[in-house]
Amino acid sequence: MSEIIAHTSDGSLSEQQIWDALQTVPDPELPAISVVDMGIIRRIDIDVVSSSIRIVITPTFSGCPALSQIQASITERLLSLASHVEVAVTMQQPWTSDMLSESARQKLNKVGIAPPPHVGRGPLLPMLTQQALTCPHCGSRQTVLENPFGPTPCRAIAYCQQCHQPFEQFKPI
Repeated sequence: MSEIIAHTSDGSLSEQQIWDALQTVPDPELPAISVVDMGIIRRIDIDVVSSSIRIVITPTFSGCPALSQIQASITERLLSLASHVEVAVTMQQPWTSDMLSESARQKLNKVGIAPPPHVGRGPLLPMLTQQALTCPHCGSRQTVLENPFGPTPCRAIAYCQQCHQPFEQFKPI
């Protein structure tokens, strides 16, 4: 069993150091936000004796094409802190767009992608087609969903009738 260390004063690795390092690992499909902002980090285990770190993540969906890249980026970043890094994947608690941090929502909006609404539970397709989005360019809610299939499986294409700009929407999942 791994020993979890909180904050240490003797120079050994702390959990906070790992969180800080993970905050610098961008999501490959949305580089404006980190894997921490995405809410995909489920667990951090530190084994001080063997200088190893085990990270458990949940992908945004089971067929995420960026999963291997996310694992490699996390491993590469954390190898500067430990001699062995394992990034395991779990689907025990499915990821939802409600797990995006508030910081992620703000960062998405800044790069022109409408963040998803908080969905809780309920049918998603009616929410995608009936709920007005806020345009990340002008703030108008006079928007329409143009295409539920965007450049990646987690994004859709919308259009603002106020400023006449198309924009991407991070789908509520």
